[in-house]
Amino acid sequence: MKELSLQDMQHVLLDMLKVIHSFCTENNIRYSLAYGTLLGAVRHKGFIPWDDDIDLFMPRPDYDRFVGTFNSRCGLTLIPPGKDSDIAIARVCDTERTVLSSTLPWHTTEKDKETSLWIDIFPIDGVEDDRNLFRERALKVAALRKKQLSARRAIPSILSSGSLKQAVKQLLRKIRYINLDIKKINQQILDICVQIPYDSCNHCSQIPCTDSLDKQFYEKSFFEEYIDIEFEGQQFKAIKEWDKVLSIVYGENYMQPPPPKDREQHSLDHNKFFWKNS
Repeated sequence: MKELSLQDMQHVLLDMLKVIHSFCTENNIRYSLAYGTLLGAVRHKGFIPWDDDIDLFMPRPDYDRFVGTFNSRCGLTLIPPGKDSDIAIARVCDTERTVLSSTLPWHTTEKDKETSLWIDIFPIDGVEDDRNLFRERALKVAALRKKQLSARRAIPSILSSGSLKQAVKQLLRKIRYINLDIKKINQQILDICVQIPYDSCNHCSQIPCTDSLDKQFYEKSFFEEYIDIEFEGQQFKAIKEWDKVLSIVYGENYMQPPPPKDREQHSLDHNKFFWKNS
């Protein structure tokens, strides 16, 4: 199989984003470019030049509708949280054109052979107005995510570990984490995330997949109004208060690119993507 270049990956991801955008527009589902994708739109009017993924925000009510109705379309498949992805957020995967080869232990099992380029969908949940109380809840999620990661590392077969040393390490992981159930952990994360109904609060955050604890403490008003924003010559959606959110996540100097030594693809160390039918 022929490996995808960075430009190939960005091209496929852009096609995927177009499909998601059309679906959300047709069904009145709010979404916003998120994290490095939003930063790229603002700073580069497209992908950060060395970036190889796309992230989206959705308020929890819109996220739930999206997860419940998107299904499969145009060669894309929605992976619900906690199912085949073994994480607590949803992913939209390109199942028609690309395939993943990974050195990460949780991407080496039979069920992951069809894993491919994906777009992460991050729910925005209601949180306490008291930041200290929110931090306590975020700490609980962080502890569960640590368990989740341990359980994922213990998934692969010992026989697929390669060397004897790796096989022994994998056996020890399986013994140590034998009682960890990923789906149960993901459900616990979800239960914590939705404790405060989105419509009943004044603050919100991305809770299920972050290690930043209470850093992402947003006013819910940030996610009430949306604008069109340019990304790779196309128009997509972004929260109107993108400056405030980017300042919280990346600091007030977010328009300043990092030094050259830090301009690296996210997946280079462990993931390679290939054209499926090449």
